[in-house]
Amino acid sequence: MAIQLEAYQWIMILISIIGTVITTIKILWGRIEENLNNNFQVMQNKLEDVAKQSAQNSDDIRDLERKFYKFQIDLPHTYVAREDYIRGQTVIEAKLDALASKIENVQIRQGMNKP
Repeated sequence: MAIQLEAYQWIMILISIIGTVITTIKILWGRIEENLNNNFQVMQNKLEDVAKQSAQNSDDIRDLERKFYKFQIDLPHTYVAREDYIRGQTVIEAKLDALASKIENVQIRQGMNKP
């Protein structure tokens, strides 16, 4: 059993298939475009939120910068640098060594003077 179709019937089937494919492509393209528009809108909303937050954060950042600059100004007055501390300790130890040697010399002299 063979199916025999006339030329106009083949043309109608071909037109139907092509119409179905084109309609499917249009529907899918419409959905893709709608999804892209939604994604762009969401991104735009997020960017606007970030812009609002950055305006609020800029005040916080300026406040932190002021506090940091104040800390940098107060730092030399509050803390001693390691090199300065070592230099001070060296001077104190040298003075203590000199004092100890003087006391030792005094003890030796007093020891010699005793009969």
